[in-house]
Amino acid sequence: MQKNYGFHLGVILYILGMTFFQVTFSFMGLNVFLAWLPIVFGQLFIYVTGKRRWGIGLLWLLFFPNIPYLLTDLFHLTSLSIYRPKGLFTTAFPDWWSFLLLVLPILIMVLIGMSQVFLLLKAVTKDFKKQVISLMIIAVLSAMAIYIGRFERIHSIELLIHPVKILSLLVGNWSEAKIQFVLMYSFLQVSIWGLIYFLQKMSKEA
Repeated sequence: MQKNYGFHLGVILYILGMTFFQVTFSFMGLNVFLAWLPIVFGQLFIYVTGKRRWGIGLLWLLFFPNIPYLLTDLFHLTSLSIYRPKGLFTTAFPDWWSFLLLVLPILIMVLIGMSQVFLLLKAVTKDFKKQVISLMIIAVLSAMAIYIGRFERIHSIELLIHPVKILSLLVGNWSEAKIQFVLMYSFLQVSIWGLIYFLQKMSKEA
């Protein structure tokens, strides 16, 4: 496996720190842990061969929605006292540190986790069209999972415990709100992948 020990150590320290020592956004310890799992599974998928690889790939797919899910945690910034009416901001630095502890891991995990998808798809197929179609499918499935995660308060771990119940929530109970959310969040994910692809292409041309 690639030597990403610094990244993984940083994630573990963040999880422990947020879980045991942070009050405002302590829930981020669990959310980042759930987003870290698919990154680990993704690395294993690339380097493991044989039938085990596809089992790991399934685990990656099950936990991947936790990565773009982190973006919805940005709404918790409204609980901070930094912003005041008429566009004014305060210098309440405890809240600014909380701002950092919320935003920075979201940016890091989303960029790393969603960039990794390109490596996973290349490991499966070299056909660019198939890769694009796969991204679209992953985006829609992920958006559906995020919807039930946010509005039905379902954690991805429950898919392993109550698979039938979660699958029924995932593919059923469609409403106008669910359709709009799935379309919007699918577009958001595809846009992020487009940005990452553009940045990668620029770095190769530089």
